[in-house]
Amino acid sequence: MDLSKAFDCVSHDLLIAKLHAYGFDMNSLVFFYSYLKRRKQCVKINNFLSDFQVMLSGVPQGSNLGPILFNIFINDLFLWIDEADLYNFADDNTLSALANSIPELIKILEKESEKAIKWFDDNDMSANAKKFQGMILNKNGRYNELHDFKIGGFTIKSKNHVELLGIEIDFKLNFNMYVSKICKKAGGQLNTLCRYNKFIGFDEKKTLIESFIQSNFNFCPLVWMFTSPKSSRKIERVRALRLLLNNYESDYECLLEISRKSKVFTPIH
Repeated sequence: MDLSKAFDCVSHDLLIAKLHAYGFDMNSLVFFYSYLKRRKQCVKINNFLSDFQVMLSGVPQGSNLGPILFNIFINDLFLWIDEADLYNFADDNTLSALANSIPELIKILEKESEKAIKWFDDNDMSANAKKFQGMILNKNGRYNELHDFKIGGFTIKSKNHVELLGIEIDFKLNFNMYVSKICKKAGGQLNTLCRYNKFIGFDEKKTLIESFIQSNFNFCPLVWMFTSPKSSRKIERVRALRLLLNNYESDYECLLEISRKSKVFTPIH
């Protein structure tokens, strides 16, 4: 479910009311009220500043308190969802349901999505229903046709794959498409680094590989780590160890052993 500018739409008065309902004492409420109210911000373009404007809603982004206050604000959404499971990460919300037939599944998700949209409306948040994504899975991994969800006055067509928090999830849950995508990105970065190999020392290469190449595979790996053997081999081919160790003769197992013994690098896979 897509929310428009969720962190900017948090009602200050409603947030204070929810903090009170959760048991915050009066001194804490006064503190948060002064923290949120009468904040001002401006826009800077090159060396020009706009006039300062008072922020009428929203939590400060880039702060430690901002995400915490937002999570408290959105937490009671869980109380509205009965027949589906709700997965929440900040302003990203996903519903899932299990049913014996596709019509029954669609009915449940449409009903629970409408509940969520009503909650967003009641809490002064803007749900962008036309950007919602839907996907149908079945135990046999077959997908014969696309189906429609009627949500928020829009028709949402189900897809063979959706992107959630930067991870591409396919209807077969084999993650081949996602692995190919990150391998292509990492391979391009590795090729670029290879062109400058003779100008870069070992420590610099290690830092660059860990920061730009290995980070592609360290992002949320538990979701896709049981991918197919074919995809696993693709990951194995992104062999940054050869570049790091300047060893283009040994096989991959030997390179792994060298890296373990020297304790200088954690392999990609």
